[in-house]
Amino acid sequence: MSAISPGPDAGDNSHTQVNSSALQGLNPVGLMDGVLGGQAADWEPPLAEELESCFPGYTDFRFLDRGGMGAVYSAMQNSLERRVAVKILPPDLGKDALFVDGFHREARLLARLQHPNIVAVYDFGRNALGHLFIVMEYVHGTSLFEVLKHEQLPLPRVLEIVAQVCGALQFAHDHGVIHRDIKPTNILIDGRDSVRVADFGLAKLIKAETTTTAQTRSSMILGTPVYAAPEQRRLSAAVDHRVDIFSVGVTLYEMITGHFPVGVFEPPSKKAGSPPVLDKIITKALRENPADRYQSASELKKAVQLASNRITQPAIQRTIVKRPIISMMTTVIVTTALIYLIDEVNKQVLQKLPPANAPLLQRVPVVPLNSTFSLLNGRMTWLQAQSHVVNMPDFDLASVHSVAELAELNRLLDEHGIRSGVWTGGIQAETGAAFAWSDHSPWDFDAWMSVAAEPPVVVTEIQPKNNGSLRTPRGDTPDWIEVFNPGSQPVDLTGWKLIHYQGRELFEDRLGARMTPGAPGLMLAPGEYRVIFCSAISEDEDDRPQIHFRLEAERGRIGWADPRGRVIQMFNSAWSNFPTNTSITSDPSGQTWGVSDKPSPGKPNPPPVRLLKLSVTPKPERQAVMLLPQFGGRWTTSPLDRMALPLIRNKKK
Repeated sequence: MSAISPGPDAGDNSHTQVNSSALQGLNPVGLMDGVLGGQAADWEPPLAEELESCFPGYTDFRFLDRGGMGAVYSAMQNSLERRVAVKILPPDLGKDALFVDGFHREARLLARLQHPNIVAVYDFGRNALGHLFIVMEYVHGTSLFEVLKHEQLPLPRVLEIVAQVCGALQFAHDHGVIHRDIKPTNILIDGRDSVRVADFGLAKLIKAETTTTAQTRSSMILGTPVYAAPEQRRLSAAVDHRVDIFSVGVTLYEMITGHFPVGVFEPPSKKAGSPPVLDKIITKALRENPADRYQSASELKKAVQLASNRITQPAIQRTIVKRPIISMMTTVIVTTALIYLIDEVNKQVLQKLPPANAPLLQRVPVVPLNSTFSLLNGRMTWLQAQSHVVNMPDFDLASVHSVAELAELNRLLDEHGIRSGVWTGGIQAETGAAFAWSDHSPWDFDAWMSVAAEPPVVVTEIQPKNNGSLRTPRGDTPDWIEVFNPGSQPVDLTGWKLIHYQGRELFEDRLGARMTPGAPGLMLAPGEYRVIFCSAISEDEDDRPQIHFRLEAERGRIGWADPRGRVIQMFNSAWSNFPTNTSITSDPSGQTWGVSDKPSPGKPNPPPVRLLKLSVTPKPERQAVMLLPQFGGRWTTSPLDRMALPLIRNKKK
């Protein structure tokens, strides 16, 4: 769960109840209350002071609130110097295997919703006291509910909020998640006036997994009745993402009129004098039959944005767009006047510009590791990192010059909980060139990951919408890829990387980070086909390698790279309209792709039912050196546009 910061005086560690409006966010405890009926309401949460010893890396715990089945605290995550929300459940619940499975499913679901308008999930697990826990973003701000209690928002702001909510919902829907409880208390406004959709605790997978007793009870949770779609209130089995469209319509009507659209309601133009263009949008969103509503959140967002433009755009602009011939003379006259106006504005602006050598980037916090090395506390591209250190006279992007330095670095990164790759100062002068340190120190040491033998391992099958064609030993149905070793020697899969693009989103992970290199489960024999599961959650008892994100996309594309970072395959266009339980398959070369309605995991693929026009030839890119803490600090290459924490070095050390 996330928490909204209730203010500077809300840091009391006592178990004092706080205003519930200050505690909105992704809410697994709310979900579990509904699933198991609040069985642990008599549980007494631990004091904040007791938690620090069983949460390594977190300090300054502060009790915020409790529910029937859990409690929420804020805490400081030391490695990244940020305040987070920590939600814990009673220890008894961790003894219920069915409950734990449900908790893991929900954590899986929450972990993949990484979007600017959705409250983020950082971590989850079980602590030393036996509490299941989930660590989430701590949002500084307030809820839309609180805002509406105190003011009537201007119409442009109302439409801006709804558009951002729709953007968040479309992302969730694309990842198989329905919110099912959109309402003002679950729409947060952060300190930058950005919208953050919270409390996906009632969410469920659109394509549900095998039904259990807990899942059946979960699916009957309705959400808040006044905002719930008719099919939700009827406990209909046919509940899909369009229930969220209905709830957004109710919220929009409430924001404009201050009332709920109950029964035969007055259109907002009559109720509150709003422009009639909004009547049509709200009426369509609130249709009884889901087929008559907007069919996607993005469709509703587009309608809202068009209405906003129409309401806010000056009439002369609309006239020029709609009637260019009639308005030509007006345009000429206005343009002539603007020439003189712009010339005068330019003179005034140029007098106020900062000096050419003034820093153009905001200062990024520095996290010291020791007297020599530090981290910039912000994920960024390599070029962005270089731009920052240019304005830091005592630092350069880090160079590494010995086994001892590398071992110390890896120890420090592990101590600070840094698991993903960090940028160093290693860079190619141009695509394909040799590497050099950006601080101009000698390249007298390297610690590369292994390079692929020829011919390299290739991906030969992808199933991005597995709903039962292949199951794990635990009964889960994660998405999967199949890899093939065309060579004559065994290949260690340690460090091989899968990249997945969904629109502008990029996910990537490497095989074997939690395993010993060369372990039997990582060795791919000559001529062997191997299934690699793609799951957001690691199964601790599974000794097979897996990718720790999900594909689950009707549209997407992948890349496949060796441990050194050399891209072996890269889809240069996306697959689309992908049916459930169908595979994208290739011949053993990994170059010619088609659609197969009969998946063949772990064995040669039958001829596809239709070919796909997919180019998988990698395009050369300029690379930089990334240090991988999860692989003992060894190095790989990565394109300059990847996002990572930059490692910097004190020039005086």
